[in-house]
Amino acid sequence: MQRVSDIEKAIDAHAHWASFIRKAVVERKSSIDLESIRADNRCEFGKWLHGVQWLEDGPAKEAYWGVRELHAEFHEVSARVVELALSGKIVKAYTLLYGEYLTMSGRLVIAMRTWQSALLKEILSRGDNGRNGRQ
Repeated sequence: MQRVSDIEKAIDAHAHWASFIRKAVVERKSSIDLESIRADNRCEFGKWLHGVQWLEDGPAKEAYWGVRELHAEFHEVSARVVELALSGKIVKAYTLLYGEYLTMSGRLVIAMRTWQSALLKEILSRGDNGRNGRQ
């Protein structure tokens, strides 16, 4: 069951990232590294997501790849939001932030919940509750 709770922690990490992006738009600090924002493997969740090697073939693995794809798209949108803010296009930045960005963020959380549910079903169907290390 540890892997199921890992996804819960990942959802929390995603929420922190979303707060970071909102703060970046408000503060518009020129020291912000857009390429770090654009990269989907540098945030806390992305590092964990790219390091997942414990999935077996099945619905949970399919859900995982959906999360990976959405997460990469989310980072691209995040970078565009911050890029607009840094270039002084504040109205466009806020429009993107409270439009496509929030939509993408919500889709990503839903995908993470779908992955979490599929993983839990796989664990319970094996009847081991994760005791044999195949979590």
